[in-house]
Amino acid sequence: MNSKPSSAIDPSEADIMEHEEKVNNYEAMYAGRLKAKYFSKKTFNGEDVFDTEVLIENETIKSSRWPCMRSFADPAKHLGEQNQSLPSAEELSVTPTKNQASKKTS
Repeated sequence: MNSKPSSAIDPSEADIMEHEEKVNNYEAMYAGRLKAKYFSKKTFNGEDVFDTEVLIENETIKSSRWPCMRSFADPAKHLGEQNQSLPSAEELSVTPTKNQASKKTS
């Protein structure tokens, strides 16, 4: 008869415990990545997700001209498009604001 000591762990039980430990570690890493991705207000390359902040009725509204997930889906394409569409300093100083554009002269 083969009898095993009661304190010895069956190899399959040891594998199961090791697997559970790995799963717990992966879940912790995944949770950290999700928090960093969606709640850090930064893209993978360290840039701010939001371009502007506007205060409306004591509420801060943050906005970006780019969809928030674009930099995560294809970072190389996002950087190329972002660099191409940035207005120059000259264009920014010449562009009228909303208030200036809506005023009519009589």
